[in-house]
Amino acid sequence: MRINDVEKITGLTGKAIRLYESKGLINISRDENGYRNFSAKDVEILKDVKLYRSIGISISDIKLCLFGVMSKDELIEKCKAEILRESGKNSEKYQICESILNKAPVELKSEDSFTENEKIMPEVHGELAVGIDIGTTTVSAVVYDIDGKEQLEAYTVPHNSYVCADDFSEQSVSAIMDKSEKLLYHIINTYKNIVSIGISGQMHGIVYVDSDGNNVSNLINWQDKRADRVLESGDSTCQTIFNKTGVPVSTGFGIATHYYNILNQEVPSGAVGFCSIMDYFGMKICGLKKAVVHSSVAASFGLFDIKKGCFMSESLSLLGIDGCFLPRVTKESIIIGKCRGIPVSVPLGDNQASFLGSVNENTDGMLVNIGTGSQISAVSDYREVSGEIELRPFIEGKYLMCGSALCGGFAYSMLEEFFRSYLVSAGIQEISQYKTMNSLAKASYERGELGLDVESYFCGKRSKPDLRGSIKMIDRQNFTPASLIIGVLKGMCNELYELYKAFPEKRKHIVASGGAVKKNEVLKNLIADVFGASVSDKTPREEAATGAALFSAFAVGKIRYENGFAEYIAAKGD
Repeated sequence: MRINDVEKITGLTGKAIRLYESKGLINISRDENGYRNFSAKDVEILKDVKLYRSIGISISDIKLCLFGVMSKDELIEKCKAEILRESGKNSEKYQICESILNKAPVELKSEDSFTENEKIMPEVHGELAVGIDIGTTTVSAVVYDIDGKEQLEAYTVPHNSYVCADDFSEQSVSAIMDKSEKLLYHIINTYKNIVSIGISGQMHGIVYVDSDGNNVSNLINWQDKRADRVLESGDSTCQTIFNKTGVPVSTGFGIATHYYNILNQEVPSGAVGFCSIMDYFGMKICGLKKAVVHSSVAASFGLFDIKKGCFMSESLSLLGIDGCFLPRVTKESIIIGKCRGIPVSVPLGDNQASFLGSVNENTDGMLVNIGTGSQISAVSDYREVSGEIELRPFIEGKYLMCGSALCGGFAYSMLEEFFRSYLVSAGIQEISQYKTMNSLAKASYERGELGLDVESYFCGKRSKPDLRGSIKMIDRQNFTPASLIIGVLKGMCNELYELYKAFPEKRKHIVASGGAVKKNEVLKNLIADVFGASVSDKTPREEAATGAALFSAFAVGKIRYENGFAEYIAAKGD
């Protein structure tokens, strides 16, 4: 079948068909004269691609579905969740998703789903680094062209791994591993010239392992609150740790979780140690029995001496925790093994990886990330910090100075839910309110309105978990939805600025990352206003996976740092 016939059957243009071929969605044979010969299977795939593209599914996600990394139902459920956040249940695209899941016929109004801004996949590229980021709800990956200094492709796959939540927050290791391995091996099978693999992921949580390096527990993740439970002594596990060692360790941190399990005889039988989920993944793809953990990850477990780069042995002894139970730690950018012959670097913490993937001028820049929570980070030499500020191990003897707000973008989503629930109560259809809120915020900002005085501590602070937010300075003129919206956005910025005031060195430039910033121009402007600095939101997709890829390229000598980490420069064989 010729391409002209396929255009008529599918309604796709020749340009769109060639794009999908270049992206690897179809593999067309050619006859002796070089003409494309399309099979019936190719046509069916193109019909599905057109349908999926009509509801906004990315080419990368479609590819993952076609190659078995995601099922069709998982693909559509992911799309539904994205549409729900943007447009609500009554949108046409959401209804199409429902029809697909129910196997009902769908009629498309548009003739073509091709967009001009999509690039044909280059046939020739340089050496590649792959980055994998194992997040709380998704596994992300990027393919990074080291020579071209560009991201070729990015993927995100939900792993749907929760097995219990609330006080005991655990996730299935096998579910996470299944998606992570399928995604990585899909990339390895798709691309040639991969020279390194980097890994990042959620920190603080632990997986217990046996002497053969196999997991004997679920992932007990950073959201776990068991260490806050009151023990027979009347104190929580976290308070008990502080009473005995004088060192604070938060609930959800690996040491606090492990100590709770020791006190309650809940350490799994056969466990000889624990590690993070990203380190477990690194072990398995390299065929290792023991984990080697980077200091950026080890520090997230608690009772870790940042300056010395090791666990606090005396404090562990006071708790009766055998130091041999903890993983071996390295501060170096080492290779832990190989996966299908490709070097794999030691996994890096997600905060550190996100910084590497986002900030180009590290010495004079800092990262503001606004997701569910929010965070501000900047490169630093070693120094003593206190209060809400943390010093975290970075790379090559450097550190990240970090301040974290628990609420962050969740404050804005709370407000959206407030407006949406009112509409439902008033008998109006349930529609996402973000577009309207952003429009009101923009108009209010352009008029120069100050908004209400909102303190967005709706989830408390790390040092004061019982602290709550407030709304002040209400009068007859400013008690409007627009003033409340702009007040919440400004409150989110002010909370980060309060953390920033404890930074000893001020920075001139901010790189702002996270969906909240990219989708809300007013928030970006408010960050610039509050901090008095220039702001850029030009960050790559999946910053943590990008940083993991770059870190792995550095570990194998393909990238070097100059000018105090100011920029990445491709190594010239030196």
